[in-house]
Amino acid sequence: MLKNDIDETPVTPKVIGLDEAGRGPVVGPMVIAGVLLELNNKEKTKTFYDLDLKDSKKLSKKKRESLYEEIQKLAKVDKVVVTAKEIDDQMKIINLNKIELNGFSSIINKFYKDEYGLDENRRNNGFLTYIDACSSNETSFSNQLKAKLINKNIDLIAEHKADDNYKIVSAASIIAKVTRDNIIDSYNEKYNTMGYTIGSGYPSDPKTKKFLKQYLEDNKELPDIVRFSWNTTKKLLKEYDSENGNIDLKCENLLKWVKN
Repeated sequence: MLKNDIDETPVTPKVIGLDEAGRGPVVGPMVIAGVLLELNNKEKTKTFYDLDLKDSKKLSKKKRESLYEEIQKLAKVDKVVVTAKEIDDQMKIINLNKIELNGFSSIINKFYKDEYGLDENRRNNGFLTYIDACSSNETSFSNQLKAKLINKNIDLIAEHKADDNYKIVSAASIIAKVTRDNIIDSYNEKYNTMGYTIGSGYPSDPKTKKFLKQYLEDNKELPDIVRFSWNTTKKLLKEYDSENGNIDLKCENLLKWVKN
């Protein structure tokens, strides 16, 4: 009898949701979150699915923070925080979708290892995973993600806008969003003492644009919470360099991105 034909120990069915927050901002990290709910406890499962879970962008800050606490009481949570510097470094080699794929696979593999170690061949693993796909080609996305998993038998369902359609993905969306918001709040607290307001960190935010321009003018550099690989930053640096001539910028990274 082949190894894969041997009856395996019954497992607890589990559902996993994965999502991210912070793909687009010019300031701060991208946060990737995973939520794992074990379905053997009917009462806990019902409580989870009775929560008012939806895409985090459709919830108030207060509601997100309340659900953030409730989710962690009912399910296992894991997060990957990819800093601005890490994004810049990785973007020299791969694109943002692949950075996100690496985060998703890292979380799934961690959940799997916690349960089964490095068993690559277990067919009856009980894992059903829903992902908010960062690519419009959902099949290609699923195949790329599956290739990075310890066990290729894990069931994956990758969909665009999955955070609207599956509560388990909505839960991951909330965990990711609140985690990133807390980080941005800590940045604002730190830089407020220096006379700066960061805002949300998104390129369209007037407060964020003002922060970048003012900080650069005052310090002839930008802090490491800024994504230098973003067009917003490159444009700002080129404009500053053009207006001020061949300035001696303190940060070598700035000169590198100005030239690109």
